[in-house]
Amino acid sequence: MDQTAPSQTNRRLTANAALLTPFTQTGAIDWTRMCAHARNLLDTGLSAVGVFGTTGEGASISAAERAPLYEAMDAAGVTPDRIIECAWGTAADDVGRQLGVAATAGCAAILLPPPSFYAVDEDDGLFRWFASVLESAGSAARDVIVYNIPSLTGVPLGIGLIGRLRRAFPEVIAGVKDSSGNWAVTSALLAEHRDLTIFVGDERHLARAVRGGATGAVSGVANVAPDLVIAAVGGQDSAPLSAMVDTICSFPIIPALKQIQTARSSDNGWSHLRPPLSPLNDAASAALTRGIDEALAPTRPAEVG
Repeated sequence: MDQTAPSQTNRRLTANAALLTPFTQTGAIDWTRMCAHARNLLDTGLSAVGVFGTTGEGASISAAERAPLYEAMDAAGVTPDRIIECAWGTAADDVGRQLGVAATAGCAAILLPPPSFYAVDEDDGLFRWFASVLESAGSAARDVIVYNIPSLTGVPLGIGLIGRLRRAFPEVIAGVKDSSGNWAVTSALLAEHRDLTIFVGDERHLARAVRGGATGAVSGVANVAPDLVIAAVGGQDSAPLSAMVDTICSFPIIPALKQIQTARSSDNGWSHLRPPLSPLNDAASAALTRGIDEALAPTRPAEVG
């Protein structure tokens, strides 16, 4: 994965998967299944896998549980430079330590969302928190992708805050992942900070954003439809991809993605979720299957009778 900030004339577009985390029946991370899935996705042409982010239930996974990540992935043929790790938390020192471990291990980049417990509506406090995280990580801090996902954190990251962070930490802030799902926010970000790496979280906006200067995606849907996400990062609008995202977003997203992965792989090992999340019930699962089949119908060849 390219570590330099892209320009309008020289961008490396990257399609990356926001990896689902499989768990055993007892709730432990299923490293064998997780690493095999990562390897399979990279073999489709994806550039990297994002681990322990929103799709990966990272907010429910402790730092101690993360420890085997790089050794386990490397044994499966997934080198650190093809991993984007997400650092979660509210205590700046804890998050800074996570960030430092990931950077030292050689990961491609680190996703860094804001703290999600406090209702913060001004930039000064957020700036101080991000600064505390980066200062806690010390000289190890690098290639940080600030993660804007206000629907879950409750904390929108404004254009001005991004600018302030990059001025204060020019060697550390590499980009933004915008999962606001709001095209006005995405377009403003591209207008002001397009020299940074800009990943788009909402696949329905992806092709349009790439044509406007975005770098690509770290995509949850890439777990189950990597070919559609790769095409969108190439700038191709896709009605099936948009319809698929619409369907998934009409259900709890992570259980829905795990249900699709379970069905596509014929592997019930993907059905386990960490509390407080729960699997879809039978009726919801059936409705999801119908919706995905309808979304993808235009991409399937007609039967010859």
